[in-house]
Amino acid sequence: MAEVVRGLPRYAVYGAPMELLIQSLERKPTPITLRQLLAHGGKPGKPPTIDELRRSAVYVQRELPIRLARRVRQFYSLPFIVGSNPWVQSVARLYASSFARLATAPPIETPEGNAQFTRVLQRLVNDHSDNVPKLSRGFMECREYMDPDQIANFLNAALHSRIGIRMIAEQHLALNAMAEQAAKGQSPSESRLTPTSIGIIETQMRPKDVVATSGEYVRALCEATFEIAPEIEYEGDVEATMVGVPVHLEYVMTELLKNAFRATTENYLAKKRGGQTSGDLPPIVVTLGSSPKHISIRIRDSGGGIPPENMNKIFSYAFTTASGQSSSSSGEDPMDITAQAMQSSMGTLAGLGYGLPMSRLYVNYFGGSDLDVVSLWGHVRDDLLTQGCDAFVRLSRQMGSSEVPI
Repeated sequence: MAEVVRGLPRYAVYGAPMELLIQSLERKPTPITLRQLLAHGGKPGKPPTIDELRRSAVYVQRELPIRLARRVRQFYSLPFIVGSNPWVQSVARLYASSFARLATAPPIETPEGNAQFTRVLQRLVNDHSDNVPKLSRGFMECREYMDPDQIANFLNAALHSRIGIRMIAEQHLALNAMAEQAAKGQSPSESRLTPTSIGIIETQMRPKDVVATSGEYVRALCEATFEIAPEIEYEGDVEATMVGVPVHLEYVMTELLKNAFRATTENYLAKKRGGQTSGDLPPIVVTLGSSPKHISIRIRDSGGGIPPENMNKIFSYAFTTASGQSSSSSGEDPMDITAQAMQSSMGTLAGLGYGLPMSRLYVNYFGGSDLDVVSLWGHVRDDLLTQGCDAFVRLSRQMGSSEVPI
């Protein structure tokens, strides 16, 4: 008990009732695996039964207060001046209010109870949609009061936890959506779900399709920005499938492709203006490889590469490859978060600073996976447009091989 409440006030934390908070902090979260989440959802493409929905709701109602309580405690552990920042405090209070709503929700025993709980859950997901830009603004304002490594550790834990919380919530919401669609007579093909999905989990996810979906969006964004955009060429095992969460991979692929499209186009236009090339805009090359345990994706651009002195910063929060530099005016502080980090990661082509570190968190979430970037930097004699970066993503096919308790 002492370890749980140490440093916490007597009555409430950011408005969360202390007694309920202590009860949840004394409990350990159940580790998350895709296999475990699938167990609550029934069969692929089939609407969950009333009993399956109830079991899923009970699981969510048990797990989310534990995770939310830990986030409230994490915010309370911040230095006072940081925790008092309006942006940081607004996120902390959101976690506290969400915790209180879920921790005081009545037990779910009927379909009506599940429907009421689902509405509460949907509100939670909506309320927390802007947490990342709020945190980026808050830590930008507080960076002089906290060590950059401490800020990075806090953000890693907070964003890692956010992935898990949203996944648990959105899986239950998707299962309810499947049930509602079935009740209305809709087939999976008439909705965003597929005959092989169980909630937000796709049992036959084809990474190439996810890359293509992200590519269409990024290509349109690139054309709107530069009036031209490279094509995407695919190589390797484009038919490979795996169990996965398409929305997670789509986020990662969108971020990597935005970097590749922007860098390739900017490099090409610069070389063309300088009379160093008369050729066409080179393509983005996506190569897929598969093995029994992994699917690997390589995204190769012709963007000129990243200077060696910046390579150790690319996974730091607020570093941006736009213009080949950090968002810091000095280029040294990885936590010097610019105002551009306030923008949605889906609404601009460059300058965000959270794309790569968050992408790595998504890739690493279920273990056995990784994301890395290799840069070819310097003058290449035969073709000035062959310099660039290779982004490597390795995805685990072992859906139950790693558990994530946070």
